[in-house]
Amino acid sequence: MANHKRFLIFLGFLAVPLAVHAHHSWRAVYGGGEEVTLDATIASEPFRNPHNAVHVQIAGASGELEPWTIEWRGRRRRDGGEPVVYDLNPGDEVVIVGRRAVDTDLKKIQMTRLTRTADGMTIEARQRRRNRDRDPNQ
Repeated sequence: MANHKRFLIFLGFLAVPLAVHAHHSWRAVYGGGEEVTLDATIASEPFRNPHNAVHVQIAGASGELEPWTIEWRGRRRRDGGEPVVYDLNPGDEVVIVGRRAVDTDLKKIQMTRLTRTADGMTIEARQRRRNRDRDPNQ
């Protein structure tokens, strides 16, 4: 039983770096990054880890498709319930406007706007966290 407990504690320590890597500071990754507008193809269903994200394919300089991750600040329903579900499907052609990661080896973009070319459906992303303590009338 003691070995079983030690093993579980060991697994817990292994999981910590993964959780820390998944959550990052927007400013640290994207602050000062290049503003871009890119055509892309959705390659995955949207997910949260912990930010909203979706994997896409973007044509690189050589014309070959490269996998990228598009992230944006999540929205919740107006009643404060579950996060909004985004209608994006693999194969959708989109135009992404956002800020590229400062480290250009990272194939990541903080999206400000995503538009599906087939029907014009647009997702606008918040760029800053709301100050919940601020008076909304100011």
